[in-house]
Order: sequence, then C-alpha cells, then structure tokens
Amino acid sequence: MDSKAKNASILDKITVFVETKVAPPLVRISQIRYLDALQNTFMVLMPYLIIGATATLILNLGGLFAEGTGLNMPSVATAINDFMAHHKSWLLQLVFISINLLALVTAVVNGYFLGGYYHERDKRISPIVSALLGMISFLCFIDFMKLTENFDWPNYILGSPSMFGGILISIAAVELYRFLVQKNITIKMPAGVPPMVASAFVSLILVTAVIVVMAIVGRGFGSFDLLAEINKVSSVIVVSGSGPIAQFVGFFLDRILWFVGLHGSNIVGSVMSPIWTQTINDNIAAFAAHQSIPYMFTNQWINFYVRVSVLPIAILLVRSKVQRYRVLGKLSITGTVFNIAEPIMYGLPIVLNPLMFIPWVLGFSVIYIFYAVLGVIGITPPMVASVVWTMPAPLAAWIGSGFNWLAPLLSLLSYVLVYLIFLPFFRIMEKRELAIEQENARISEETEQLDS
Repeated sequence: MDSKAKNASILDKITVFVETKVAPPLVRISQIRYLDALQNTFMVLMPYLIIGATATLILNLGGLFAEGTGLNMPSVATAINDFMAHHKSWLLQLVFISINLLALVTAVVNGYFLGGYYHERDKRISPIVSALLGMISFLCFIDFMKLTENFDWPNYILGSPSMFGGILISIAAVELYRFLVQKNITIKMPAGVPPMVASAFVSLILVTAVIVVMAIVGRGFGSFDLLAEINKVSSVIVVSGSGPIAQFVGFFLDRILWFVGLHGSNIVGSVMSPIWTQTINDNIAAFAAHQSIPYMFTNQWINFYVRVSVLPIAILLVRSKVQRYRVLGKLSITGTVFNIAEPIMYGLPIVLNPLMFIPWVLGFSVIYIFYAVLGVIGITPPMVASVVWTMPAPLAAWIGSGFNWLAPLLSLLSYVLVYLIFLPFFRIMEKRELAIEQENARISEETEQLDS
C-alpha cells in the first residue's frame, strides 16, 4: 500500500470514528430540551444584545481619543463627549433595556421555548403561561426592599450576573407547572364559558401554586439569598469555561463536527452559549465602567481572530485552473465575506473530504493555539462588544475590540494563515480534479469525432 492510500485509509477510519462514536452523543446532548430551549433563547435575544453593546461603544467613543490612551487626541475626545452629553440619556436607555435586563428576559424567553416544547406533547401546557411563570418566578427571588441599590449599573441584579439564576429558575417554574398540569390539578369550567375566560381560570390554581412556591424558596428563608448563591456558583462556572483550554475543547469539537457534515457551531453553542453570553456581557460592562476587561477568550475572540471565514478558500477556488472550482468560487466568494460557509463546505467539499481533514481540523487548531499564546501574553485586544456574526471578520474585530486597530490586522493575518495552510492540500485536490476534467474533455472530444 502506497503512502497516499495509507493516509487516506487512516483518515477514513478517523471519519468513521467521529461519525459513529463522537458525533451521535454530542448531537443527543444538543437536543436535550433545556439546551434546545436555551439555544433558541439566545438566538432571539441576540439583536437586543447587539443593540446594547453598540450603545455602550458609542457612549465610550470619546475614550478612544482621550489623552494618554487610544489615538491621544484630547480635543477630539472633548468634542465627542460634549456631543454625547446631549444623547446620553437615550443611549443609556438602550443599555438598560437590553444588557441590564438580560437575566429577566432570558427567564421569560427560555420559559416560553421550554413551554413550547411541552405544548407539542401536551396541549394543556401554554407557552405564554410558561413565559410569564419564568419571569414572575425569577422576580420572586429579587429583594425588592433593596431594589434601588441594585440599579447601580453594571452590577444590576436583573442583568448578566444573574443570567444563570434566571435560566435555572425559569426551568424549575416550567417543570413545576408541567407537573401540576399532568396531575390534573386545575379548575373544571362549564362548556359555555368563553375560551379566554376559561383559560384564565384553568391556570389560576397552577399559576398560584408555582408562584407561591417560588416566593417561599426565593425570599422565605430570612436573610438567605438563593439567587446570590446561584450567582456565585455560576461565576465559577464562567471562569472555568472561559479559559483557553476549555474554549479550545469546544472549538476543536466544532471543527470535528463540521467535518462530518454537522453544524458544529450550533451543537457546541447549545452547551457553551450561557458562558459565551456571560463573558461578553461582563466585558461590555467592564469596558463601559473603564475597568480592566475580565475575559480574553470569548466567542467573539474565536470568531474574529481564529475562525474568521472560508474566504481564503474561496480565493483559492476563484484562482483555480479547474473550471468547477472557479464556478464554485465565484458563486460563493461574496457569501464567504459575510461568513456564509455552507456552499464551500458541501460544494468543494470540505465535509468528509480526507484531504481537508488536516487543514480544517488540525490547521485551524494550530491557528487557535497561536492566538491563544498571543492572548495569554496580552497581545490580542479583548472583545468588548457583541457584533453580528455576518459582519466581515476584520471589521467585526475592529468594532468588537472597541476600535483597536491591532484587532483587524490580526484578523487579516488569520486570512493569510488560513490561505497558506489550505494551499498545499488544495493543490493536491486541484491536480486530481484537473486530471479528471482533462480526461472527461478528451473522452467528450473522441465521442464527438466518432459521431461526426
């Protein structure tokens, strides 16, 4: 057996192993109802988080030009700050109604999606009731006697510090609601009662029971604050999951799953989303408060420094001698600028392509390690804003880093690294495809000659 056949055989075995052993349990984990509801929750909330993050950046734009920092143009900083003074109230409002309410709205939306999951299996369970129970149950854990103290932003009790608590409380409320429904603990209404009125009375006992239980658990034990304890535990989880090694494990699984044709980002994100959301919002809060940024290895850091996009591969395709590759490259290059990868993933393909395993999985892993080292020693600017994922990586890195010019340069460097890593493997594919293309052209020409 020659070396090429042997390498192909090894990669085939790895592919089969991933498909049969690694992927199935991960897919099953991502389909757990709580993780599925959370994934849908964060997808719905993303626009509002981006709004809050953008408002935070605008409010702090003057700092980019402040004396001794950024561009060191104090006159420009003063002009910006004077202008912002007239708009600060409504910009801060955007922050207050998005980032500072993250835990509350997460409890509401998560309750809705979890209730929707159960509604598909039992029509008596209402997603709207589940959403409201998630919200009210979370509020049952808030000490309203100290509410004014909690408005000292960014340590706002309804914001990201309490997000994990909001998730757990909304799950508990919906599960208790479902349990009571299944036990038929409700009020029977006469047939002639209007549906809206009947629905309200049917849920009366259920809602009352859930809210009373939550109020007792939340504030019924003297000075004991369960939400504060949950927040302490969640902070440990976030710190543990935000390090370079933990993030690398998630990123490596993402590459593996994409290689076998599964949406690795969604599967890994279903588990990591709470940590990713917490870290970037803590960074946003620290940036707004002019404090040191707590987390380097956020999801945005991975997206804009490491993952970037498959644009370099599209460039290889456009420049290829193979006609099929050129056509694919021209059709897909615009989408890759905005991080749409599927045409190349399945059209080249990268999925289940033994030659692409090394650059896609191991090559991107090397890029991650390279930037992780830079991150540990403090060279890569941390991300301090949520930016929509379809924004081109260098521009997103510049905005996401708070307009640090080093960030887009590092992002552009990643394009170069991806291009160089994929180049030799692409050349091998191109050579094989070109030989096939030429052979097909020769056969077609001979056929035409015979026909004539």
